[in-house]
Amino acid sequence: MQLKRARGLVMAGLLASSGAALACADVGCEPTWSLFGGAQACHNRVVIAPGNDSRVNLLALLRDSAGLGLGGTEYPKPEYDEEGFGHMFLDWGMVTRQWVPALDPNAAATAEVVSGPCDSFRAGTPDFAAALAANRAMPGADRTALTNAREELAKRCADKALPAVLPGVAVTSAAGKAFLGYLAASDAFYDARYGEAASGYAALVSVPDPWVAETARYMVARAELRAALAKSIDEYGFFDGLKSVDKAAALRGKAALADYLKAYPKGRYAASARGLERRALWLSGDFAALGQRYESLFAEGPKDGLPLVDLINEADGKYLSTSDNPNPRGGGLLLLAAADLMAMRVADPDDRYSSGTEAPLDAAALASQQASFLRAPELYNFLQANHAFYVAKDYARVLQLIPDEARKASYTPLAFSRQVLRGQALAAKGDPNEAGFWLELLGGAKGLWQRPTVELGLAMNWERHGKLADVFAPGSPITDRMVREILLTHSAGPALLRRVALDVERAQTERDAALFTLLYKQLSRGDYAGFRTNLTLVRGDAPTDGLWGFGPGNAAPLGLFPKGRTTQAGFACPVLQGTVAALAVDPRDNHARLCLGEFWRLNGFDTFTTLDTPPSRGALGGAANEFPGKPLARGAIYAAVIADPRSAPEDRAYALFRAVNCYGPSGYNGCGGEDVPIAQRKAWYDRLKRDFPRSAWAQKLKYYW
Repeated sequence: MQLKRARGLVMAGLLASSGAALACADVGCEPTWSLFGGAQACHNRVVIAPGNDSRVNLLALLRDSAGLGLGGTEYPKPEYDEEGFGHMFLDWGMVTRQWVPALDPNAAATAEVVSGPCDSFRAGTPDFAAALAANRAMPGADRTALTNAREELAKRCADKALPAVLPGVAVTSAAGKAFLGYLAASDAFYDARYGEAASGYAALVSVPDPWVAETARYMVARAELRAALAKSIDEYGFFDGLKSVDKAAALRGKAALADYLKAYPKGRYAASARGLERRALWLSGDFAALGQRYESLFAEGPKDGLPLVDLINEADGKYLSTSDNPNPRGGGLLLLAAADLMAMRVADPDDRYSSGTEAPLDAAALASQQASFLRAPELYNFLQANHAFYVAKDYARVLQLIPDEARKASYTPLAFSRQVLRGQALAAKGDPNEAGFWLELLGGAKGLWQRPTVELGLAMNWERHGKLADVFAPGSPITDRMVREILLTHSAGPALLRRVALDVERAQTERDAALFTLLYKQLSRGDYAGFRTNLTLVRGDAPTDGLWGFGPGNAAPLGLFPKGRTTQAGFACPVLQGTVAALAVDPRDNHARLCLGEFWRLNGFDTFTTLDTPPSRGALGGAANEFPGKPLARGAIYAAVIADPRSAPEDRAYALFRAVNCYGPSGYNGCGGEDVPIAQRKAWYDRLKRDFPRSAWAQKLKYYW
């Protein structure tokens, strides 16, 4: 799995664990737009890779082993924290929603956890009533007393303040006493008196009534397994790990399950008992047997739907991604492959916050597994190639292990992952055939998330090799909106941005993104003549809001340039067009410079760094920057006006006022650019008070920071 884990799932039969690195379900996720899949992150790729959520890898491997794709015919609708994924990235919840739209991947997978044990007890009322009705030897009075008693027990289960029920229940028949004994044991079970419950149920396994006998035998196992867990769950529902489990109770529960299945191999609880056997193996720490059990279920069990989601959640939470398991690579084929990939995680060289496995899987350990993969040579070959790429960085070895199969009509998850890894190796080696490889691979990349992945590889190649124009040429194979907009906002130069902005064949969102980027960079980098020319391209209904959210996939607030605020009481400025016209004539016009600063300040551009902060070198948009110049910080405007002897007194006073206020009231620079020491801020303050004591700005400024 990934870093975040859901709480309160231990009591579920499936132990559904879920989450994402960096708690992305809580704070959102900004994916790194590259094909590098070696580091654990808050997002996944369709390519099976070490950094993926282990459940996504397990799902892809399982589906591939059945000859199936990852699933689905339409991209699932993203949740709020997945908006930045486009069609390039995915997470576990996104994949599972294809099959189970109502599924909350962070919720437990069984009703017992979702609704609570008392609801579970209440849900068993019809079975109890049917068993009472089926027992012809029981007097009607006993049946009525037992029915009423069970109803009262259900109430008491939910409200412990209610008085005890059973001491006042009188039955006369042997059958009635058997049912009453069952109710007493159940009262103990739902009151967490598991030892008493197990003893009470055990005393009933040989009674004549078939329902009581079978149910009691089954409930012995449940009581023992609950007893095993009892001390390992804290008051908030968190599981403390297997170190706190009562192993003796777990082994008794395991034996009781075997006893039940021997007596009732096709019984009413047989399926549940077989599921509980996995819980017993887990609680008793028998991971070798547990891994083999999961492998059998993967081979024989469901290949889609909620049952598959539940099974993968369980296998991941109980076996693959738990620190309780000393050897997660001791399972069957699919679990072994998934565990190997996890053990190959390395730090992302383009992410300073990224970290990998402390001691990645070494080549010798992987070589020793060859016999385990005799039935799946391509999978083993793929694991070797991942090790060569991510751990050994032997890109030539990757190309030896994975032959070129880029001209297939379609690809299974594993076949596609193999070819993308080959493309990554070509890129790492700087192979001149890399672009041609991606172009050929496009033809068969038909599954969800596949084509955008190939387009990303091709776009990164063209960006590295100075072919940005090819991305936006008519008939370009790169159609993914997010890929194109990242290149527009971070890599494209003025000519290309203007060309895209004028292209009526393009989507309006792309044209707006290009024009917004062009105008912002021209204005912030001092191309005032160019800005004036291109400002006329802004459509009249262009939006003015959304600056903070601007980025690939989101609307551009183009309307800010012609309609944004430019003046505040006390310091008059014309509309932006007038300011820029003055700067186009004289870039050192101090009043116009200050008015440009007002435009930045009043419209929130101080904190807008999206277009001035390029992606990392290894990510899309980080390999090229064809736009000349560097952005001008508002603080630099004030420093220049203060230092210019041509400045009018009112302009210099305002520049001093604003320069000091760049740091108020927090003490941190809110105007961008290089920080200045507090001594300089004091000097500005003192100069304003000394040289311009009667100005409104000197009288208004009370402090420096």
